[in-house]
Order: sequence, then structure tokens, then C-alpha cells
Amino acid sequence: MKFTICMMGLLMMILPLMVSAQQPGSGPLKKETRERIEAQRVAFITQKLNLSPDEAAKFWPVYNEHKDALKNLRDDIERPDLLSVTDEEASTIIERHLQMEQKRTDLNRNLYTRLRTVIASRKILMLHAAEREFNRELLHRANEFRNNPK
Repeated sequence: MKFTICMMGLLMMILPLMVSAQQPGSGPLKKETRERIEAQRVAFITQKLNLSPDEAAKFWPVYNEHKDALKNLRDDIERPDLLSVTDEEASTIIERHLQMEQKRTDLNRNLYTRLRTVIASRKILMLHAAEREFNRELLHRANEFRNNPK
């Protein structure tokens, strides 16, 4: 419980930086802000999954490799001007999108296969919930800050 309270306090410290960096006219998040958020994500997931030091040492390289692969996949997504695309171009884009979704499914299957040798299946199930909970809390705090800046 003390760990969670401490972690939420740290999260509260980085959210103003994250929100201010995302104001209209500003660029993407600063590197140090992204690093702080990622450190919080690591602490949050480690705590939620109750990873032992040995499990964490094996889990994080697999998880980070998976996250990098997903990011690379997202970076490859084509974002066309929907008003100027022809039907033929739209069909091609849709087909590429479906192929990328299949690649995402394959990456997830690979992650779960690799994680089964590192952590219990129950913890693998808990991972998705922990990721969603962290993202939800991050968005909630960002919205709170945006609506009530100090």
C-alpha cells in the first residue's frame, strides 16, 4: 500500500510536465517526461503482477522487446487523407491495415508464448489489466490537471 501511494505521488509530479508538453503548439513529450512515465509503468506493472526480482529480470526484456515491435508496427501505419483517397487506394490501405492487425496478433501470441516460460499464466492475464489500469489512471490524472491547473 505504501508503495502504491508513493508511486501515485510520483505520477502526480510528472503529469503536469506531460500535460504542459501536450498543449496546442507544443511538440511531443520531452524525453525525460517519457522516461519518467515509463519508469512509473515499470513500477506499476511490477507491483500489480507481484513480480519477484528473478521474474522481473526475465520479464522486462521480453516485454520491452514486444513493446518495441508494436511501436515499429504502429509507425508503419499509413495515415492517408481520407477525402482524397480513391476507392482502389482505400482497398489497398484496408488490406495493409488487416495485415498489420494480423502481425499484431502474431506479436501478442509470441509474447504470451515467451512469457509462459517466465511467469505464471495467471500473471500473464493480469498484465493486460495492469496496462489498462495504468493508462486509465494516467489519462485520468492528465484530465484532472487539464481541468484544474494550479
